[in-house]
Amino acid sequence: MHPSRGRNSRAGAQVAGGRRGTTAVREAVLALAILSAWLGGAAAGDGAQSPGAGAQPPDPGQVFDARRAEVVFPEGRVVSAEIADTPYRMQYGYMFRQRVGAGEGMIFVYPAAGFHSMWMKNTLVPLDMVWMDADFRVVHIERSVPPCRADPCPAYGPLRRANFVLEVQGGSIGPDQLAPGDRVSVSFPRPG
Repeated sequence: MHPSRGRNSRAGAQVAGGRRGTTAVREAVLALAILSAWLGGAAAGDGAQSPGAGAQPPDPGQVFDARRAEVVFPEGRVVSAEIADTPYRMQYGYMFRQRVGAGEGMIFVYPAAGFHSMWMKNTLVPLDMVWMDADFRVVHIERSVPPCRADPCPAYGPLRRANFVLEVQGGSIGPDQLAPGDRVSVSFPRPG
């Protein structure tokens, strides 16, 4: 799964702390790079961006070696989530992955609240998706979203603005485990 619109990301330092000096400059440069990629790579139709139907699997060193955040659900379950905080990681998300383990996830970090939609282009496994606001309060959930088998792929998204999207193994979040309004605890690593 990867974002279909609004290709923005935010560095972990911004999420964990305030804007200061070089962090703000880095974020501005990153935002411009993402905007350029989004404007240059929008697909026909809904403005979605993807590596496309003929895309090659991503370079594992650039995608799979992402830093990780610890996500704790209200009932206490812990997930180690890759942080999608670069244009490359956000573009590929869970594309071409053969599996997503029970304790694994990916969190997409956006610089501003928005209606960030996602799609399942080139994603091989079902996913549960959770959109959260700046306080990690759940604003929308899509459960067991199936892989996209043919174009055009549908987009999934919230009816309220969100700052983060968490993806986990499809079917792992039951209605009795998480609902809109619940708060999830997310701990990002300190910048190195």
